Amino acid sequence: MIELLIYITAMAITPGPNTILSMANAASAGLRKGIRLNIGMLCGITAVTAIAFAAAEFLYMAIPQAELIMKWAAFLYLVFLALRMLRKAEIKEDKRSASFVEGMLLQLINIKVYLLALTAISAYIVPMTPSLVTRMAISLLIPLICFICGLVWAVGGSLLKNIYASHSRLISFLFALSLLWCAVRIIL
Repeated sequence: MIELLIYITAMAITPGPNTILSMANAASAGLRKGIRLNIGMLCGITAVTAIAFAAAEFLYMAIPQAELIMKWAAFLYLVFLALRMLRKAEIKEDKRSASFVEGMLLQLINIKVYLLALTAISAYIVPMTPSLVTRMAISLLIPLICFICGLVWAVGGSLLKNIYASHSRLISFLFALSLLWCAVRIIL
């Protein structure tokens, strides 16, 4: 169980599309407005965990094809987010928060979340117990820990809001570069 918690936390807290978007969103729109994105991410991660749980065996057999499609879909979406971030830097008073739907959509095509869930379920959770109900309950740790880690990044973005406001072009550019880096790393 300790190794499972370490694995999920390490995967969830490290910089990636979720954490970068969560931080940038809270920095530009504030934590209160930005929470919708994080709740959308929670719902998306929960859906991905359920998909991974129900289809782990099938996806492992079909992973070469499924992985390629997911990688390119994630790449395209991250490029879209990066371009949106660059556009956002040009708008001075953009207080619009990323939406619940955007947060959920990011999870449904985020290969890192699929790999996190598939690995956690197949390598840690399934061998841990023969009980289906216990495995399902333990699997809920995946979206819970991911949500908490996203909130950590959102709080960080919210605390840095004044710095973001005075250097929004530079910070948005750096966030966009980070998202592009994540996109490129997905397909390489």
